[in-house]
Amino acid sequence: MLALPLGQWVLVCLASGAMAAALMNIPMYVQPQGYQPASVAAAGLRRCDPTEVSQPLAVAVHQVTGTVATLLYGGVALALSVLPSPLSLNGVPVIPHLVGVAVLTLFIYYFFERIAMPRAGGSLREEATPIVRQWALSAFIYGVTLALLVPVMVRLLSF
Repeated sequence: MLALPLGQWVLVCLASGAMAAALMNIPMYVQPQGYQPASVAAAGLRRCDPTEVSQPLAVAVHQVTGTVATLLYGGVALALSVLPSPLSLNGVPVIPHLVGVAVLTLFIYYFFERIAMPRAGGSLREEATPIVRQWALSAFIYGVTLALLVPVMVRLLSF
């Protein structure tokens, strides 16, 4: 069972997501496609070509999405936390935690690959394969970062 009240759990999830999204800027900038995946996501919202998306908008969409997406993780982990789990990290049951991270990571990849890229690819359609590959790596790094951050944030935000 999760050792936090619901409000505190939501705060932990949102804070962890914000931190993971901020840390994701590093691997996104050093990869060959750079910030193009975030531009594609923002273009999907604006219904324009990704090359028309400003850098601040791409960063904002990336940051807000990375923060809010953790509510999916939090819901899965919370729902599964009623099952017996022999191990916990700072009050977070390990199995629900890892399943929640896996579900979120796969959802982020699938949503981008199946919805965002086809909808907003525009002039970047020719580069779709490397952009989607970079997104897969970025989603994996985000998931690992989130898996490490949540137990730390539970410790830091437990009041």
